[in-house]
Amino acid sequence: MLKKLLIFLILAPLAGACYLAYQRYLQNPPGTLPTPYVLAPLEAAIEVDAPILIVGDRMGARFALFKENLSLELSQGLSKPLKVASLATAGFGLHRTLQQLDSLAKWPKVILYVGGSEEFAEDRFTRQQIPTLRENLRRYQDDEWRTLLMLLPEAGRLLYTPFQRLALPATPAPPPADRGEDEWPVRQELTYELFRIELQRLFEEARRHDSLLIVVTSPANLDVAPKRTCQIARDPASDAELAAIREMIKKQDTKSAYQRAQKLAQEGLGHAEAFFVAGQLALRLGKREEARDFIHKAQAFDCVPWRANEVTNSILRAKAQEERVPLYDFAAQVERDWGENTTFFDSLYPQDLYYQRGTQALALVLKRLLKI
Repeated sequence: MLKKLLIFLILAPLAGACYLAYQRYLQNPPGTLPTPYVLAPLEAAIEVDAPILIVGDRMGARFALFKENLSLELSQGLSKPLKVASLATAGFGLHRTLQQLDSLAKWPKVILYVGGSEEFAEDRFTRQQIPTLRENLRRYQDDEWRTLLMLLPEAGRLLYTPFQRLALPATPAPPPADRGEDEWPVRQELTYELFRIELQRLFEEARRHDSLLIVVTSPANLDVAPKRTCQIARDPASDAELAAIREMIKKQDTKSAYQRAQKLAQEGLGHAEAFFVAGQLALRLGKREEARDFIHKAQAFDCVPWRANEVTNSILRAKAQEERVPLYDFAAQVERDWGENTTFFDSLYPQDLYYQRGTQALALVLKRLLKI
């Protein structure tokens, strides 16, 4: 009897642990990424009758307006023109671009990804998911777990803490306008991390389908101010100081205003408007590199993320270098003329001249890589 009791005491916890592990396995979907959302499958496979495909968000859709230029540049000296198609769609974050690619009947020879400007166009997770999502992302970033996932993808169903995934609609729905500002910093942090791991999946899928992937950074208008500074970065003293600096600007006391704006930006905790004003003043004084750095920070700390910024572009550059994926730095090309020429058509899109230059530069890269 005692022996049976001892066996029971040993086996019961083991059986309980196995049961819990089995339940965890059932509740987690297949896959190695801890994505907090679910997208309904598209109704039909997507047919693309072109060897070159542009994908991405509104920046990709804008770039695609010049796809005939790219085709002409690539086709010089060829007996048959190379066609360029586009699936780039305004409002599509990288997660929806990946869904489009997953639905392709056949991957094209070349994929041009032009995006990163609308990663906040819709919510990919709820407030309630945040603690579990953060923990699952931490586990995914662990090198030992990543190695296990590479060797055994099904391990993801045991690794991650299960949660109810957010079912996304067929078309993106904008986030609620009345969201509390306290939620934005952590939402930005997690969305950028999701962008990073989705980008990793894009690279892996392109390799698996033997497609040449080229990623393109998205320019942001450095002359357009951030929409709002987050409340957490503001206080009465910083607001009063910024108001005083603006009064000095009106009186054309640029040098003194710059010194105070520089100090406010450097001492503040992510004060987007202070960074922007410091950048404008630095540019007036001919300090272009410093001005660019300040305004990049202003865009990154904008409490209403609505466009591409240096965070998404830096992620693109770093991941492309890490994975040895070709990158065309369109943002850097446009920024080289900032302060000297009118670089943007409006708040979002560069002048057509830069797209024409961009297609010429991409054509040279593609000719070299494709040996045509």
